[in-house]
Amino acid sequence: MAWLNYHHLQYFTAIVEAGGLAAAAKRLGVSHPTVSEQLRKLEEQLGLRLFERRGRRLELTENGRVVYGFAEQIFGMGAALLDAVEGRREGRTVVCRVGIDGVLPKLVVRRALVPMLDALGDALRLRCVEDQHDALVARVHARQLDFVLSDLPAGGRVLRSHQLGTSGLSFFAAPALAERIRRGFPKRLDEAPFLLPMPSTRVRRELERFFGLHRITPRVVAEVEDSGLLKALGEDGRGVFVMPTSVEREVRRQYGVRVVGRAPELEARLFAITASDEHPAVRALLAGI
Repeated sequence: MAWLNYHHLQYFTAIVEAGGLAAAAKRLGVSHPTVSEQLRKLEEQLGLRLFERRGRRLELTENGRVVYGFAEQIFGMGAALLDAVEGRREGRTVVCRVGIDGVLPKLVVRRALVPMLDALGDALRLRCVEDQHDALVARVHARQLDFVLSDLPAGGRVLRSHQLGTSGLSFFAAPALAERIRRGFPKRLDEAPFLLPMPSTRVRRELERFFGLHRITPRVVAEVEDSGLLKALGEDGRGVFVMPTSVEREVRRQYGVRVVGRAPELEARLFAITASDEHPAVRALLAGI
């Protein structure tokens, strides 16, 4: 049986992530020839060329990209193992790596994390990263994240998508704008200035369905990916925006806006996407479902 030398694989991964042999040597605190020799041994063991030189740069070959994909999963699994063991040791910190879909309102994220924070208290240390849905799903699949919060489930059968909750949608606007359009909702939304989420989001698709059903043509002022910026522009009176009704009170209090109307038939969903439910923080998160 052939055995893989993970030490060689670690050097290879460092070369890819650092962008070259010299940069990898500096990161690892070793000499340039040492890194070069470890790469040579890995290529000999695998019988594959992992890099090709393009001018002064090293670029991954097709085989190199395949090997790097597996390396990410291997070292991601190793990190997940260490975190899981760390979380099971009495009196030790539980580290939980959370991916947050950038389209989610942070008020919704905060509410979702409360059961986990309350259950583990001072023993929990969160590492939160924000990115787009597909990138985060790839990272949880590679075990680089313990779970992802998103408004969409993961495709395929490898990952698990746990629905944490659903909510209708509320329409908000700054007081002066709200006063003009709140009577006669939803018809008064026709040609009203609107701040919309991006077309790729579930909420945007729900809104488009709502507009079509009520024959509303909004005047689109901005399409915004970041939910914080969306609310900030709404606070300035730039347009109407929507948020889940579940956080209506917090939105009104934080941003000084008023409710124009509600659409309980429209759904905002929240999912926790996991590769495993064994992490103690993930178990605490899912306990309330």
